[in-house]
Amino acid sequence: MSGEGKPGRKYWRHFVGWPLLLLGVVGLALPFLQGILFIVAALTILAPEVPALRRLVRALRRRYPAVFEKAAEIKCALKRRFGQP
Repeated sequence: MSGEGKPGRKYWRHFVGWPLLLLGVVGLALPFLQGILFIVAALTILAPEVPALRRLVRALRRRYPAVFEKAAEIKCALKRRFGQP
């Protein structure tokens, strides 16, 4: 899975995902930072590249399918709004 797509995407995912995850963990302790939001964003970005996170997201998808369906609807709506296929 990690070998698919553009070669620079792998590096971008790590460059953006790990700092977001760190911000999320710090945000769990700080009242002014939305830790859960950063953690979810980081998991979404890193899951295709990190097998352990991929398994975690797969387990969460099985446990909370309605949340993932709603997220997919939002993603499609945003793509349509900004003219992407």
